[in-house]
Amino acid sequence: MQEERLGVGAYLKKCMHQGLEVFKHPMMLLPTLVLGAIWLVIGYLSSTTELPGWAKVVSFLSFAEGGLFGGALGAAGGIVGKVVVAVFINSAILPLFQKKLPFVGVAGGIKGMFSNMGEQVVRGIAPFLGGMGAALLLYSFMNISHVQINAFVGVAAVVLLLQSIGNQGGFLFGLLFSVANSITKGRVPRFITITRMLTGMTVGFTVAVGLSMAGVKWSILLGLPLLLLALLLALVLNRKKAE
Repeated sequence: MQEERLGVGAYLKKCMHQGLEVFKHPMMLLPTLVLGAIWLVIGYLSSTTELPGWAKVVSFLSFAEGGLFGGALGAAGGIVGKVVVAVFINSAILPLFQKKLPFVGVAGGIKGMFSNMGEQVVRGIAPFLGGMGAALLLYSFMNISHVQINAFVGVAAVVLLLQSIGNQGGFLFGLLFSVANSITKGRVPRFITITRMLTGMTVGFTVAVGLSMAGVKWSILLGLPLLLLALLLALVLNRKKAE
């Protein structure tokens, strides 16, 4: 794949250029514009009064209150979370304009999560734990107060991750390959390593959503040790491989 040979900056520049292509097709902007309007309405209502039941459902499904808690850091995380939800909504609606099914690859992603774990189990632990820890920390950033009303961002992330695993490509695969390319100066990981990392992220976001819905704010406490453990395991395994 071409993304394997790109650094992070070049890859993101390429993705941005591809994203601007949507402006050539105004109808494809409709889901994003509607979602933006929902964010504005729900945000205004939540700042003036207690949301009625229907508005709470809409707020949950749209991540409308993301970024309204936690100060500047919470606002930054909310922006990232809104991007994730916007991608999710567009992935659900835009294929319908082309008479295609949404979220193609999700079923294959569920299968792929389990099928790749039987090979080289020991070497697969580090990317899996790293992905899980990264997801728990990223969720904590996007939903900094860990409130239930903003937990849907984790659900959206899980679906998008499963889609990436099933399709063995897409933005996340390309991003991880480009990051590895920049760090290792040309050496890129195998597909199975990226798949295991995305599998760990899928599990991590699932756990994070479950903790939020249960009212438990442990995502950061779990994410940091898992990420550090993954880095330690990777260093040990790489050293043994070199020896």
